[in-house]
Amino acid sequence: MEQYLVMFKLREESYGGSEEEAAFMLSDQIIPSLERLSEIESDNGVMGGFIEGQRSGAFIFSVKDYEELDKTLASLPIMNVYDVDVAPLQTISSALDRDRNIVGEVKKAAGL
Repeated sequence: MEQYLVMFKLREESYGGSEEEAAFMLSDQIIPSLERLSEIESDNGVMGGFIEGQRSGAFIFSVKDYEELDKTLASLPIMNVYDVDVAPLQTISSALDRDRNIVGEVKKAAGL
């Protein structure tokens, strides 16, 4: 499984407006997306949440590949009102292995 950091931020043009627009956005986009994220969370496919007092959220998705992440994000109604930044994550053990290999190569090159 691959992991991706996904940052959601509500587009400025998406908030404001009338109470009717806010109610529509909540009932048509936000709540269905939260319900879907809750299902994914139950399957251990995502962890994280929305940042209190802000219009943004940070999540770590565990998926087979980027294509699966893309399909998952595209299925969320909030994609109509949120901007999303995605960054692949390297596991701690993978980073440790990489750095140990670099140290070994540097020592070998230095004749140590």
